[in-house]
Amino acid sequence: MKVEIFTHKNCTECNLLLEYLDQKSLLGRVQVIDTELYPFLAIERGVISTPSIFIDGKLIYAGTVDFEEFTKILNGEKVSRKIDKAELINKLMYGIVDSFAATAWIYVNRDFDSFMAQKDFIIAVTGLALSDNAEEKYTYLRNIMIKEGERYLQQWEDKMIRNISSNFIREIYWLYRTKISIENIKSKYPLEVFAHWLMIRGASVGRVGVKIYPLSDLTIMQRIMKVYKYMLDNYDNLWDKIEKEQKKLEDNNIERKSIL
Repeated sequence: MKVEIFTHKNCTECNLLLEYLDQKSLLGRVQVIDTELYPFLAIERGVISTPSIFIDGKLIYAGTVDFEEFTKILNGEKVSRKIDKAELINKLMYGIVDSFAATAWIYVNRDFDSFMAQKDFIIAVTGLALSDNAEEKYTYLRNIMIKEGERYLQQWEDKMIRNISSNFIREIYWLYRTKISIENIKSKYPLEVFAHWLMIRGASVGRVGVKIYPLSDLTIMQRIMKVYKYMLDNYDNLWDKIEKEQKKLEDNNIERKSIL
């Protein structure tokens, strides 16, 4: 059994998973692939969120991993999930808001026809990868989301806005490593710059996947303005949370390197 885990050093879930596997003496059974070092391999394999776990080439987990279940798989046990069709929409939407790339792209583009074509990702985040009748349930879910996706986006909008805002501040942290004032944020990243950032951050590499809308598109800009306003209004709280999170990750990475 070949097990590949695509990770990123600044991914909290990735670090928790690797720490867990290390504690269980299971780390030697998997191949860890750093998406920061091997981005094009991740793109080739269809990685949208981390950690992404492939078993014998099949994407089983994307973003969220059931550690105990995964342990059973590594120990050679057969694992099967029973998933009711009624659960699928919530599982999908949770998987979307757990992935910044997925959230950013679908929030701006509102195109479930294209998004649902990412079949391996959809099957993984909904748990269908370990379920019977996965194809039938995927088709059922795809049809619903193409017809009614906008309704569910509105229901999950607050979570999506928090996800996007948090990830913007996280990247500001990576750039400056020290808190800059809200006035500097407004000066360096006015709405137009923020809009450009959001358009290109969702599921794009180079110009692959990029959809740029004119700033004169009022529908798009009103939607982006909601995120921008939320980010500014919550800047201090978001910064404090992310700074704490990132410093903990940095300390864990230093500790892991010293052990290795």
